[in-house]
Amino acid sequence: MNRPVSPAAASIRIALMCESPIVYQTLGPRLSADRALQVVGAHDCTIDAVPAALAHHPHIVILGISRITHFNKIIVEALRQTAPSVRVIMLPSYVDTPDDVLQARTAGADIVLEKSIDTPTLVEHIHRLVNQAA
Repeated sequence: MNRPVSPAAASIRIALMCESPIVYQTLGPRLSADRALQVVGAHDCTIDAVPAALAHHPHIVILGISRITHFNKIIVEALRQTAPSVRVIMLPSYVDTPDDVLQARTAGADIVLEKSIDTPTLVEHIHRLVNQAA
């Protein structure tokens, strides 16, 4: 489900990899609240979609997922191996155990935040990640 997004005058490029179309529909507008952010693509959260998600050279890839699974961690590892400088945010609906967060971080996720996070805090985390990488 590759959904190209028209370019904007933004400096932080974000690719979305989501399990549900509802996440694309809600997360994109939330991120657009900050004019410095540009969603450059929306893709399924599958290993096959990793090249498409990285095709627009995003600074950040956000995985909009229901929960942290072994397969999501494999996707994070693939993102890290293919594009080590890309920052990865896992955005699950809920976290089963604190160990899940530790395993996600070990796989290469920079941050794990629950999907219910408020928009200003999510945007702040995105800016902080990009600034740390610079």
